[in-house]
Amino acid sequence: MDDTNQVSSGDKCAQTYATKLSDGTWRLYDDERTAAPTWSEVCGRSAMSGWVNATSMSRFPTFAKELRLIDQDAYFVRTPGFDKCDASKPTIMCDIR
Repeated sequence: MDDTNQVSSGDKCAQTYATKLSDGTWRLYDDERTAAPTWSEVCGRSAMSGWVNATSMSRFPTFAKELRLIDQDAYFVRTPGFDKCDASKPTIMCDIR
């Protein structure tokens, strides 16, 4: 699995939570239940509401069928744009398209 960052546990990732703002944009905040991110983590995971999680996966059945995925098949989701995030400042800004 080239170009993937595999970790032994998700707690090795930067921990955040997602909130939709009134202007329709999304913001990730540090999950204060865990240590603050150092931004040297090789992965990230975010807590989100059940509605956001269910909605985000609403297209998965079509995705799985088109790619002929079956139970236990490994796959990775890439999110182009995160490579342009500037983590050198206290507030990290990303323009994800």
